[in-house]
This record gives sequence, C-alpha cells and structure tokens, in this order.
Amino acid sequence: MSSIIVASNKKKAGKTSVASALSGHLNLNNSKSAILNTQSGDNKSNFSEELGLEIINSSPLESDKISKFSEEIIKNSKDNVLITESSANDSKLNVEIAKKSNSKILYVASINEDLDSIIKYYGESLGGIVLNKIPRYRYEEVVNKYSSLPFLGYIPDNRYFVSNTVDQIAEHLDGEYVFDGDGKDNLILNVLIGGIVLDWSVHYYSSKENVIALIRGDRPDLQLGAMQSGGNVKSIVLTKGIKPIEYVVYEAKKQEIPLISVKSDTHETAQMISKLVGKSKFDHELKLKKMIELLSSNFDMDNFKKSFDISTL
Repeated sequence: MSSIIVASNKKKAGKTSVASALSGHLNLNNSKSAILNTQSGDNKSNFSEELGLEIINSSPLESDKISKFSEEIIKNSKDNVLITESSANDSKLNVEIAKKSNSKILYVASINEDLDSIIKYYGESLGGIVLNKIPRYRYEEVVNKYSSLPFLGYIPDNRYFVSNTVDQIAEHLDGEYVFDGDGKDNLILNVLIGGIVLDWSVHYYSSKENVIALIRGDRPDLQLGAMQSGGNVKSIVLTKGIKPIEYVVYEAKKQEIPLISVKSDTHETAQMISKLVGKSKFDHELKLKKMIELLSSNFDMDNFKKSFDISTL
C-alpha cells in the first residue's frame, strides 16, 4: 500500500486537519487508511479519538532514530494507505524519512511561502502541495497562480477550525453551569452579545448559526429571546455573576440549552472568548466533516491518487 507523509516547515500549518480529512475521505471511498501519529514529547496525541479514525501511535520522532521510525512506517503501510503526520518542521529530516521509508510527502503550505524553493528542495520526495487557510478574497489568485502539479489544491479558511465546544468555552471562562444538559458538546461558531440588541432580540439571535449568547444575568427578556431563535443559540453565558430567574432555567431545561454563569462582565467575557480562538484543536466530528467537504471541493483527488500511487478512491 501507499505511504504519505504530511509535512510542513511551520508549526500550526494544519497538518493534523489535512491528515485527518485525507484519512476520512479515503475511508469513505473504499480505501483503507490509518494515521501514524508521531507524538510530541509529552506523549499527547494530536488526533482526537472522537473523530473515529484509525490512529497508530508511535514514539516521538527524533533525529537520531530516523531508521527505526522509517521501519515503523514501512511496517504499518503494508495493509493500509498510511498517512503520517511528521512532527518535524525540518525539510532535511522529512526528506530523509521519505527516502528511507519509500514514502512521498504532501506538503501543507501557507499562501505566503516560497513554493518554488519547497519544490526544488524536496525534489522527487514531493508528491504534492496543498495550500491551507486561504482567505475567501484570495481563492481566484491561488487557482490562477498554482494551476499545475505539484499543486493539488487548497483549503479555504473557515470558522469551524477555530471554534470550540460549549464545554471548552465554559472551562476557559471558569464558568459555573446553572444548567448543562446534553448540549455541552455543541460546537460554537458565533458569539453574539446581548447588551447591544436594538431590534426584537429573536431576529438578532436568529441571524447566525451555532451561537453562544453573552447576556447579563439580570436580562431575562434577552435570555428568553435567545431561546426563541429556532435552535440557533446553543448556549447562554450569564455575565456579572447574576443567576437567572426560575422561568429562564425552566425554558433552558425544556430546550436543552446550557446556561453558564460567569463573574466577569459582558465585555470582559467577550475578550476572554476571543483569546480561545488560537487554542482551538481539531477535535470534533463536525470539524472533520467540514474539512472533508472542503477538501473534496478544492483538492484534485485524481492527481493526488496518481502522485501517491493510490489505486482506488
């Protein structure tokens, strides 16, 4: 079977999400795949068990153990299309591993990298390049500039990949659940602040999907308006440490909308949530689903299959 090393010269390039989406896509299209996870020094996996992918954990990648690591790749690629996320941000090391393990490299690049230098340095070890986190206004530029091999496609920037669950936000805010219910794992894509609503609040809270609403604890009118948004509001954060009235709690339980009480005011709470964006991990099934969707739409699977010697997709 084939062996793919997902690599980059930069941290936070999106290797985990690309490797996960490729594995998910291959599995959905009748090609058995597995991910070889090169764990970091603290032995924590980059891949969440929640994604339902086959993960093979290896020892940390170290420069003096390349031969042993390459043998591990060869062994695990006999029965699977093996996708290895390289933890090395070192071109020389990645090329050496690729050559010793009979693998090819899928390089995850940013839009501002010098791709000509990447192509020249990686040489025959390079199977293809995918550009990640491309802003909407630069889609056309990317397609026109990189229209031939080894460029295989791009992944648009998307808020799913910087989102967090209700429970992750509650923990970050050091919040206390007034009611938690079954919605703690809901993924939050938008934050709406209740104190600036001028129109009927139901319209305001219905304007975005997967919302967490920040509302002062003594504003039951806005809290109830948020709950009438047709299911768009997935949780409400009650600020200034003010607990809600009983009827608000009753409606929250009825609709399974978690209520989180925090001591900070609404402005401070919004600032705290904004700092959580950079800590987001690729750890939710909806993130994987969205990544597979974007990959399928913007990635040349036929040329990917040829470049990496994958017989069926």
